[in-house]
Amino acid sequence: MRAFPFVGLLAGFTVWSGAFLLLYALQATGCKLGWQDVAIGPISLLRIILVCVLLSVLALFYLIAKQWLQPVKGKTDDTRQFLLRIAGLVHLAAAASTLVTFAGIFWLSLC
Repeated sequence: MRAFPFVGLLAGFTVWSGAFLLLYALQATGCKLGWQDVAIGPISLLRIILVCVLLSVLALFYLIAKQWLQPVKGKTDDTRQFLLRIAGLVHLAAAASTLVTFAGIFWLSLC
């Protein structure tokens, strides 16, 4: 992504939209198959799966930010550095949006 900083601008909300589709597809599938009735300790199988997917998506945000959105050291184009900084902020906004959007899986009823 460092070679194409514009891709970094799109990466965060592309991951967010994929997570949105995945989490709601899993919720619909889990409700249809009755995963909310399968108790694993004090919580249901469906909630465990959704929480694990959410944590995996947040880890993906971290890996993308760590590997591809860090400013390049040394002599580089000012426009590229500027785009990488903006991409980092957009990526942070997408990660925060993901956390806020899907935080309800921790306490709301699922089906």
